[in-house]
Amino acid sequence: MLKQTPNLGSSVDVLQQQMAGSDAVCIVGQNSSGVADSYADGNVLQAPAGIISYEPDELMISLYAGSTIADINVALQAAHQRILIPEIGTIGGAIATRRNGLRGIQHQTLPNNVLRCSVIAADGSIFQSGGQVVKNVSGFDLVKLLVGSWGLLGLIVEVTMRTEPIPQASQWLYSSEPSAVEQVNNLYRPAVVTHISDVTYVLLEGNELDVREETSRLNGFETCDMPLMTFPTAMTQMAGVSQGLPLSIEKEIRKQFDPSNKLNRHIATQRNLLT
Repeated sequence: MLKQTPNLGSSVDVLQQQMAGSDAVCIVGQNSSGVADSYADGNVLQAPAGIISYEPDELMISLYAGSTIADINVALQAAHQRILIPEIGTIGGAIATRRNGLRGIQHQTLPNNVLRCSVIAADGSIFQSGGQVVKNVSGFDLVKLLVGSWGLLGLIVEVTMRTEPIPQASQWLYSSEPSAVEQVNNLYRPAVVTHISDVTYVLLEGNELDVREETSRLNGFETCDMPLMTFPTAMTQMAGVSQGLPLSIEKEIRKQFDPSNKLNRHIATQRNLLT
């Protein structure tokens, strides 16, 4: 379980020195995506873990980026709160791979719930995004660039996230009936609608009476646990992170953050982003 960790400045200092002194760096969390196993080279750097501060009344938590999502949610349960990210790997890894899970990119769980990031740049310096410094001097919205950046812009070391209350009721349902899609389209703001192997899944969350009423409107649906994402499905979700930018612009952004191609060269090569 995560503990309050007021100051890990010395650990961050060491990471800065390692970053500055390395010719090649592989940035990983728990390597939940598996991309670092076969292709990575260079000095492997990981962010520390721990809670920096938590303000339940403000729906805000600040953490070191090596904290796992599962441990974060355990820490939030005492205040009956959560963060809406799949419990896979670390918070830094989730941000770097834009891991929205079954909620899908259309829900924009990431980047909308990321309030601030502190990042060690390729030269060992630290920059911040979000909060009172949403844009740098070049005009980049850095939070949105960092979400889905796959460690190509720097090592995320600290994160401030928006939390939310755990809903009173939460229920998954599924159906393989032909009418299932039309039925869920008529629901009022379902939390999740997803389709896996010709089966329609829907998650209803909110007030208990509202969830019960919405459930009663669905014919041919049965209750179930949250469907599990297979590894190929998870990778498909995590790979769709280009944010629609032309390749030339992505390369130009990367050149400004990492002109020597030091960071995660194996991923930059796969995505044709070496400059």
